[in-house]
Amino acid sequence: METDIKYKLRHLGDMFLDKITGLTNQVKASGKGIVLTYSIDKDKKEKDKLTSRIGRRVIILRNKGEHQNIMNDPVLVKLFYRLDTIQDRIDNYIKERKERQN
Repeated sequence: METDIKYKLRHLGDMFLDKITGLTNQVKASGKGIVLTYSIDKDKKEKDKLTSRIGRRVIILRNKGEHQNIMNDPVLVKLFYRLDTIQDRIDNYIKERKERQN
């Protein structure tokens, strides 16, 4: 291919469009990374709140004298299920963010 001034002038629009497309893809990837980081932080805060609720519930059960049947408590079972769900989401977000970085 020729790389003289005529060729460059004829294909200036194509070159400009290629640069804009590349820049747009970089911005989208960066934005997705920011969203993933925000989601991880949000879920970690929710996990901390849930852990506190679990601790308070265990203390209530212990004070009632029901510490032998702690894992049979339906409220605790629901809280632990939610905790597992949140942890799975965090793990998936971290995995996706690492894949995007590489």
